[in-house]
Amino acid sequence: MGDRGDHRGRLSSGEARARSFECPARLGRPARPRGGIPEYGGQGAAHWSDAACAPAVRGWAVSLDPRELRAGPAYEAVRGDARGAAVELRRRRRVDLGDLLSVVFESRGTLVAAAEEALRAERVDAPARLSEEAGSFGLLLAPDGGLAASLFLEIPDAAELAAALTELDGIAESVELEVDGDRCPAAVLPLGTPTEGAAPVAYLRFALTPSQREAWTEGARVLLRVTHPRYSATTELSDEQRAAIAADLKAAPPAPS
Repeated sequence: MGDRGDHRGRLSSGEARARSFECPARLGRPARPRGGIPEYGGQGAAHWSDAACAPAVRGWAVSLDPRELRAGPAYEAVRGDARGAAVELRRRRRVDLGDLLSVVFESRGTLVAAAEEALRAERVDAPARLSEEAGSFGLLLAPDGGLAASLFLEIPDAAELAAALTELDGIAESVELEVDGDRCPAAVLPLGTPTEGAAPVAYLRFALTPSQREAWTEGARVLLRVTHPRYSATTELSDEQRAAIAADLKAAPPAPS
């Protein structure tokens, strides 16, 4: 739904688009963001904290609870159903931005699914490793009332991906939400260069104001937009997407005791 946008320059084909919702583990193991974790001010502003390894940063959730993760036989017993649920969850939370970009709004559910698949791929179920994975994936959780997302550049070939990243330098900083006509620029957690199209090129944070959160949950029009000199696109979120993501705008439940 929405305007697929104007795609300028050489990067105009989406023939090799990968489907992020088909694989819950597509997120891979998150890299610790360069430059720390952003702390939010008002009106969508963000500044950087140097406390990237601190247990908490002004309400920023920095860890999943390891007890949320299933591994080994416990995960194998439920994996079929769990993967099906994760695929459907990511489908509702994925927004395409033209032919080359997609944004997946992450949640506790998407991150737990990705962590469990990462643990399975490496055949580990040791408690220490579960805690490590919970900490890594938990870095991607949004603070209460905010939104977290992974930005993907849909080019599976490593060489083409590297060239595209050079041409589209700064693309993540060009992403914004618009809620009922009110803009909310993304704060970007920069990453190293991905080696394949299945890895995100950036993690995004959106610090919506109280009025934006209220408008969103009451059904206001929501647009996701990218405005880069070489690539621009705008997509209006569908009712299904808007409703699925709206749950993130409420306070997170307490961790298991």
